[in-house]
Amino acid sequence: MAKYGMLTDVGKCIGCHACTTACKVKNDTPEGVFWTRVSTYEQGTFPDARPYTAPLSRCMHCEYPACVSACPVGALGKAEEGAVTYDASRCVGCRYCMAACPFHTPQLDWDSVLSSIQKCQLCADRLAADLEPACASVCPTGALQFGERASLLAEARERIQASDGQYVNHIYGQNEVGGTSVLYISPVEFESLGLSPLGSEPLTELSEKVAVIGTPTIAGVAAAVLGGLYLFTKRRERGKAASTAAEDSK
Repeated sequence: MAKYGMLTDVGKCIGCHACTTACKVKNDTPEGVFWTRVSTYEQGTFPDARPYTAPLSRCMHCEYPACVSACPVGALGKAEEGAVTYDASRCVGCRYCMAACPFHTPQLDWDSVLSSIQKCQLCADRLAADLEPACASVCPTGALQFGERASLLAEARERIQASDGQYVNHIYGQNEVGGTSVLYISPVEFESLGLSPLGSEPLTELSEKVAVIGTPTIAGVAAAVLGGLYLFTKRRERGKAASTAAEDSK
């Protein structure tokens, strides 16, 4: 079965927020919760500063999702087509997935009775009906493109090459943490979009330890493991920020 994904081309985004609206209407998310959100950034300094916008997904849909292996009740799963799905009826609100995710994706809905998780599911129900995700279906510029992951990677390489150096020579998500179904290409550095530099190794090895936990007496071990994973990713971010600051001060 083909694996599907989403290519996000930051250079094509015009900040219309059509994707945000379509996602919110389709999924009826709680007030203040967005699974897809367009954010505005600024590159450069005055008087040459340039604003730009980017649609950011609330899930990268990892090929080897740490959240899935961390969930002790099977509320999260990886569909063959590529989506990381969520079953609220199974969720116990433990928040292990929030600690395990290197992209800090899952959001806890504090207003729900059972404290359920909020995250993009790549419109898995629409995929089953041979429809593309709601966000991609309304994007007027092609900044969001849905399709088979292999084809999207080829398209991304062509766009980068055709940009004549305008784009960063990297496809974010091709190899990060083992690869993701959501891919990004951009004319600006990915760190400025909040997409941290991550290695190519999947992070499931640490989070899988949670799956074997069966009693509350050892729940603290699970918290320690996932806490270590969280600190690992945050340390990477701080290290990168410190290096950037040091370079800027020279």
